[in-house]
Amino acid sequence: MSDPTLTAAAALDAIDEGVLVQDSETQVVYANRAAGELLGVDRDDLRGRSELPTPSECLSESGEALPERWPGADALRTGRPQRPRVMGLQRPDGGMRWVRVSARPIGRSVLTSLLDVTALRNAEEDAATLASRLGGDRKAKRGNGNGNGHKPGKGVLSPREHQVVELLASGNTGEEVAERLGISPATVRVHVRNATGKLGASTRTQAVAIAVARGEVAAP
Repeated sequence: MSDPTLTAAAALDAIDEGVLVQDSETQVVYANRAAGELLGVDRDDLRGRSELPTPSECLSESGEALPERWPGADALRTGRPQRPRVMGLQRPDGGMRWVRVSARPIGRSVLTSLLDVTALRNAEEDAATLASRLGGDRKAKRGNGNGNGHKPGKGVLSPREHQVVELLASGNTGEEVAERLGISPATVRVHVRNATGKLGASTRTQAVAIAVARGEVAAP
């Protein structure tokens, strides 16, 4: 009969999601193949380390800036799972890798998972660049008198969703949008979720880019 521990280790090495296990002192006691590849560090070198590579940027899933730290320590400190965050990691070869990181305490240890979202992040940035370019073209046409009388197609957003997305496009955070509109942050999140679904987007950033590109909201 085969050893189930070996079978489990082999299974973890076969998946593309990175897995780290840290003890109560945040020292890495296990790292699978994908974790080493995502971090750009040999997994044997990760074992025993309490310091992980410092992220160059750390964002919530809605795109708001977070402290540039790993969630494992927070999971151990609070005893609660940490919401996923998107972290930009500068690799030793000079490349940038974006990962979606979450952490969950298990007894006196913490399990951290890392999912590569580099391709999605790059696609969002490309969409935002395209939206900005399209917005600039529309402004130029209006300035030259070529855009007079142009009416964009019927929007899919409700008036309140339109307000929320337009304020987000202008660089406001979710909390700032809530304050300006006199509604709760939770209500803002509901409007963002609804707008994201109507626009066929997968993230807030992508929803804003699509709304600008469609002409539903003004380009920043």
